Amino acid sequence: MYVQTAEPTDFENVSRISFLPANFNIDEENFSSIPENSLVVLDDFSFKLANNKQEKINFLKVVNYILRHKKITLILVIHNLFGNNLANDILCAHHVFLSYSNLGYLIMR
Repeated sequence: MYVQTAEPTDFENVSRISFLPANFNIDEENFSSIPENSLVVLDDFSFKLANNKQEKINFLKVVNYILRHKKITLILVIHNLFGNNLANDILCAHHVFLSYSNLGYLIMR
């Protein structure tokens, strides 16, 4: 399991965990270093800039192609679909499944 989070203590009870650096982005270069059949959790995910087209193109390439071919599961923990600049781009990500629950964070732990 690979995790990017501002609060590593939230995952202290998880065994076999590797923390990703704070500057880890969803792009082909970063995901090439993740082994097949891995789980990647990006806690409190958001696009850095609303209009960064290259970042969004990279996101769609990873979600729609790389994750499927490398059999990587990506979990994006978000708190607000609109406040993270993801609302429009999620419509183009064919392999993304959304789940909403007030207990979602506790389930992740």
